[in-house]
Amino acid sequence: MPPRSRLYSLEPIGIGTPQTESLTSYISRLAAAHSVRVRDLVVSELLGHMGRPHLADSSHADLFSAFWRSETRALNGTCSLARRMVHALEEKTGRRDLRFLTLLTWSDVLPVHQLQKRTRAWCPGCYQDWRDRGQAIYDPLLWTLTPVTVCARHKRPLRTICPFPNCRRPSPWLGLGYRSRPGHCAHCGGWLGNPGAESGTPEEKLVMNGAVQCHAWIFDALGELIAASPSLLRRPQREDLLRSIEVAFRLAALRKITINRGSWTRYFGLASGTVLEWRQGQMPPSLWCLLVVCSQLGISSLELLRGEIHENYSAAPATRVAADTRLNGPSIQPTRIDHGAIRNALEAVLASDAPPPSIRLVADRLGQTLVNLHHYFPELCRAIASRHRSYEQARGARTRTRLRETVRDAAIALTHRGLYPSASHIADLLGDRNVMRSHTAQAVWREILSELGWDRPNMDLQALMAQTCLAPTI
Repeated sequence: MPPRSRLYSLEPIGIGTPQTESLTSYISRLAAAHSVRVRDLVVSELLGHMGRPHLADSSHADLFSAFWRSETRALNGTCSLARRMVHALEEKTGRRDLRFLTLLTWSDVLPVHQLQKRTRAWCPGCYQDWRDRGQAIYDPLLWTLTPVTVCARHKRPLRTICPFPNCRRPSPWLGLGYRSRPGHCAHCGGWLGNPGAESGTPEEKLVMNGAVQCHAWIFDALGELIAASPSLLRRPQREDLLRSIEVAFRLAALRKITINRGSWTRYFGLASGTVLEWRQGQMPPSLWCLLVVCSQLGISSLELLRGEIHENYSAAPATRVAADTRLNGPSIQPTRIDHGAIRNALEAVLASDAPPPSIRLVADRLGQTLVNLHHYFPELCRAIASRHRSYEQARGARTRTRLRETVRDAAIALTHRGLYPSASHIADLLGDRNVMRSHTAQAVWREILSELGWDRPNMDLQALMAQTCLAPTI
């Protein structure tokens, strides 16, 4: 009889392919398979094996939440937290291939800086296709990487903001509640793959089409790294990478690129001093910088990280690039601004009657960074941000008003029944256990207790109900 595991030996999706599942997605699917919250699975089964048993103590609930909000993305990366989580999961599930759901294979050659997105990103088209075909819904590891901003299959940008008007929030890579399921928003629980998730003005979509074509090469290059992880005989070492970078310098020399700091800064769009730090071994290149160099020189990012760029590689660089059609994608350049198209898109956002989006959401739709938009279009960005802020303030005021009325009505109804309107009774009556956690609900609750006289000592219930004209009819 084969050995039994504590948790289901759930099979990861796509190992050995560019669509390999991420570790956070695997944890969410494992929790769903056991019909428990992600939080319960992590606290009861994994934290002890991760060397964080104190976080499982109920008295450290706030510490646990803060830890999880800040550390979620690291579970898919190269740090020790990912290693400990993989070890804990493999012990509990009996599997021995979960490290390939992270970037641990590349931990010696990829720095943490600019490696992974802070919040969750997804392709609505992929979610919908998997659901329509009856396949498992999951988040590929590729989506967690910072340079990956589009889905090469559906030719659309990855989304980072919930599309539903009542939510509009980013999600963590691994939520803790019942709503934390692949394909659904961690906050509102809404399905993220429906066609309604696609939004944006025609001007925004026109700008995005150019960004999609430019970044498709990135998707393929990084997918190659992820797919190759299980087949590597040893983990790539930093020394091999640095040696390959030296060969890349010689490749540049053969292409008549002068090897000095200024020319490399202009040619590759890198910060001054970055290349010097590489050559001195002070720090390895970030993932984005590696992609820039590989694209400009026409070399494979996989071969560069594995240290396979040797002397004979540089003998005839032009011929090699021409023969390797897979590498003949668009060159990666620093983000360029089409001033006219983006200005039109921003003005269309201001002129639209739809709920005003945040400037962060607009930047996401346009495939641009907030820094670029604020630098080139400061007045338009301020106007969009101000309009969104006013809209959110008005919506928040309406929400608080409704909450005050709801809590007040519930407290009066409980008093009419002869029950003390405690916070837990009000939450049970309204069917929402979180309703009394907000400052607004707490404030109105104290107010209504004072108005109804519940804060007066030794108040007789019948006298109180008669005083408030709420005595039940006999």
